Amino acid sequence: MIIVHKRQFFVGLIMLLCFFAVFAVVLSPVMNGRTILQFSDNLFDSLSKGSTYKIPGVVKSADKFTGQQFTVTVKTKSADQATGISNLLTAAGAAVKVNKLNVTVNGDLGLLAKKALADADVAFKQGSKAGSTVLPGMKAREATYYWWTLFSPLQKQYLQQNDATRGQFAGSVMTKALEPAYNFGDIPAVKVSERGNTLTFMLLFYMVYTIWYGFAIMYLFEGLGITTTRAKEKQEA
Repeated sequence: MIIVHKRQFFVGLIMLLCFFAVFAVVLSPVMNGRTILQFSDNLFDSLSKGSTYKIPGVVKSADKFTGQQFTVTVKTKSADQATGISNLLTAAGAAVKVNKLNVTVNGDLGLLAKKALADADVAFKQGSKAGSTVLPGMKAREATYYWWTLFSPLQKQYLQQNDATRGQFAGSVMTKALEPAYNFGDIPAVKVSERGNTLTFMLLFYMVYTIWYGFAIMYLFEGLGITTTRAKEKQEA
């Protein structure tokens, strides 16, 4: 390796060593036993939860579907799952028939949606330790999964019937309530306004850190005599 410009080379080398030193700190458990990457992941998960609470809006839209009956067959993966769904939906007021792994459900769309949303709300706010509001003895997170297992085929059935209104409502119950409750239940919710300074610092750090690496590589290449030059245009004879 031939060093053409020593000053540029050593400046780039020092910058690169500093880059990796900071990277080692980022991967070290310096945040109460967590790495900075883990802290960042947890923070963004909390921020995501703080911006995904849409359950009250879905509850309001459920009113206009009260009294509308449906029948759908849920295909489960195990006998335990079929039993769990059957027990939950029976407690919620639906008519349920179990045939091996298939659970046929007949019920009121609006009323069952409100029951599902109540479980989702508890799971979202209190986490996996909270109990179902519908079936005593069942955890709200487990109930949320069973509710999702009902509304998923129900949405598909409505869409196959070209019933966009009910299909969209069933979809909103899943995406705006059941899924966030299941995924974010045990994560504390944080609003962006509460961590504005931290987010600003993280953004500035990311920008400076990335630019720093770019300049380190540039100086190293210049020190080694590796540069980009524009090709000379050929002149016609």
